[in-house]
Amino acid sequence: MIMQQPNNKLTTDQFTGFERFLESYGLPIDNVIASQEERQRIMQALPDFLNSLPMEARHDARYLSKFVAGSAVGLFDAALNFVWNEVVISLRKKIIVYGLEYFYDNAIGGTFREQYKDENDLPSVKDQVLIDTCKKLELISDLLHRKLCHILDMRNQVGSSHPNDYAINAYELLGWLQTCIQEVFMDKISEAALTVKSLIDNAKRITTVIDQSYLTQFDKSVKDLSSNLASNLLTSLFGIFVSPSYEDRSVERKNILNLAIITWQYCSEKTKFSLGEKIDSYRANLDEYKTTQAELFFSKCGGERYFSKDAKIIKLTLLCEQLESTHYAWDNYAHEVPVARDIMSMIHSVSDIPEIRMETLLKTFLLCRIGNDRYYYEGISPGGQKFYDRLFSILDEKCVLIVVNLLSKNEHFLIGTYRPKHVKAVCSLMKSEMLSDKCKEMLDYIIDFKGKLQTAFVTKDFKVLAVGKIDY
Repeated sequence: MIMQQPNNKLTTDQFTGFERFLESYGLPIDNVIASQEERQRIMQALPDFLNSLPMEARHDARYLSKFVAGSAVGLFDAALNFVWNEVVISLRKKIIVYGLEYFYDNAIGGTFREQYKDENDLPSVKDQVLIDTCKKLELISDLLHRKLCHILDMRNQVGSSHPNDYAINAYELLGWLQTCIQEVFMDKISEAALTVKSLIDNAKRITTVIDQSYLTQFDKSVKDLSSNLASNLLTSLFGIFVSPSYEDRSVERKNILNLAIITWQYCSEKTKFSLGEKIDSYRANLDEYKTTQAELFFSKCGGERYFSKDAKIIKLTLLCEQLESTHYAWDNYAHEVPVARDIMSMIHSVSDIPEIRMETLLKTFLLCRIGNDRYYYEGISPGGQKFYDRLFSILDEKCVLIVVNLLSKNEHFLIGTYRPKHVKAVCSLMKSEMLSDKCKEMLDYIIDFKGKLQTAFVTKDFKVLAVGKIDY
């Protein structure tokens, strides 16, 4: 249906009557309403813009009607406000179709999330957060997001929402209107975004343990998603898993966890670290349930290395204390293994170790790797050794020097039947091409030393090598 174009010829009286009314009361008329020529340009172009909108998009577009009214009067700054309001309403409608819980999971962080439940809470979401989250969820494109950011900025700077003296011209206003009509009001949610919504809805609805065929199909679906959408999916699965409303729904939580393990491998590093920071928020709020569930989520996904720095410090402190205590306890060979595994699950490279716990971790692992000098397995836990060796094989020069310094100051590491042999093995593990020549010479000196190892660190030759490297 083609809208009949109105008669756009407006009389001079129609254009100037309002100004005369203001002037009669001594009110300012400059920079209040647009000129006759500017209004005429808007009214000539509007029919084509409005005819491009399908009827279903016009029925409830009250702010678009206000835009037309404001443009006709010449209040372009108010018209910009009105068209922006229509953009916000249109995006909110898409969000409701897409899924409010999913939107809130991605838009609202920390303890505030629980305050957002239904569509009545959408007005509390700031406009910038709204469009940023719509971009994140791929409800709008990156390019449209940039355009909307510009329009929002103009609305804040030159629209009627804030005091200003800028006069918007017709071409600027028409350009913003064209973007909003063609790219927002007439746009539909992408198939990929709807796929993610469907995956989340299905995950919540299934009340029986999902089988391998379903997991295989799920893997294929997630594999085809962009990393951004996969990350959004993981964020939602995480939110569901830690929610107290699922505390008594063990089957659903198990299903969510299985889906999260698959999704994890297709997500961005940024998302994983961001989720890791949520644990700090739960812990700070003394939310024991969410903290425990979040840590379990990361453990099952193999993501402990993505804990925040503070979380790692706390966890490493507790685990190192536990490992040292276990080393001196009964049946340490078996009991050291799970603790060492938990520690190394957080560490893939030296950068994963908080500096404040570096020496504690190295000393604890050194203690266990050198062993208790017993005959059985030469005093080392056979199951734990692979974790100890992995750590020592990834150390940089700074860490290597910490280890050497620890050896020089702890004579009990060097005395016994098997300990000297194990110290030399640790030094061999630490050798790499990334070390300086001086550092490698120090390690070679320890490895090749023929006398009692505790005397190696006090020899003149070693002290010469150690100048500027370790403290005596």
